[in-house]
Amino acid sequence: MLGERLAAALGAARDGAAGIESFAHLLGSRRVGPRGVALALPEVCEGCAALVVALDSLSAAVRDGFVETGSAAAADAAAADAAAADAACAVLGHAGVEVARLTDELSRAAAGASPARGAGRGRADRGGSERGIDARQRLGLEASVRRTARELSGALRLSELVIATLELRPTPLDLIDVLRNWSAAPAEGRPVVGISVASSDGRANEVEGDVRAVSGLMELAVGMVSAAGVASPHLTVSRLSDGRSMVRIAERGPREGAPAVALDVVLRDGGERAAAVARVVARRARIELVEGTDGRVVTMTF
Repeated sequence: MLGERLAAALGAARDGAAGIESFAHLLGSRRVGPRGVALALPEVCEGCAALVVALDSLSAAVRDGFVETGSAAAADAAAADAAAADAACAVLGHAGVEVARLTDELSRAAAGASPARGAGRGRADRGGSERGIDARQRLGLEASVRRTARELSGALRLSELVIATLELRPTPLDLIDVLRNWSAAPAEGRPVVGISVASSDGRANEVEGDVRAVSGLMELAVGMVSAAGVASPHLTVSRLSDGRSMVRIAERGPREGAPAVALDVVLRDGGERAAAVARVVARRARIELVEGTDGRVVTMTF
């Protein structure tokens, strides 16, 4: 079980991210007028400021969690723990900078939307509140809030993937079943990419691993090759001579057979922070991950 401190910090960060997501929906709702937006701004600003603190607390809890697991481990394992903590904290640090930026922007918007000082109660006061945020400002705020919501969603998902390696729970898995459980619906404004899957040997699909690590790694690998320019990734599952299973994600070759499965998946992060997370998660889950020199091929061996 995760330590109480780490679980509480993660919960606080999730709650803060949910608040930003809710405000994005409010800004996008034409049922909410300028006054409603103006009234919500101060509370959202407070929530953003609290979220910056929550992300800092989560980073500290993550680092301490890996220090505790690494203190009793061998030197190479302790180094892997430190690398995992560094990867998660880099992701959370980037998210904290993004939330701080949004906090400043919302604070300025709130100050501009407030009724003029000295206005009495009644029509003058109501008129100031009714003016609130104009349509142009609102569109700009909505785009900015949605950007932060996307950054937070990705950051929390990546950090949760690293945190999951603190208590890996290996079970028998079928890789094709894992792939079929991927979400096909657009989410958090992220693009959807089509992938094809081919398996030459049904036994190759059967591996032992933690479903969170295996699923997360395959999604990140798809994001990595997509970021390198592969428009429609092809995933091949094969059995090696030593009995291990290998997943190769790349462009489909002209001589490769018809895919066994076609999937649409939400395209996850493919940047360097995401790649760093993929490397440490693979190492901790004992999955061999190899990236091609051009980034257009990723293989994982189980």
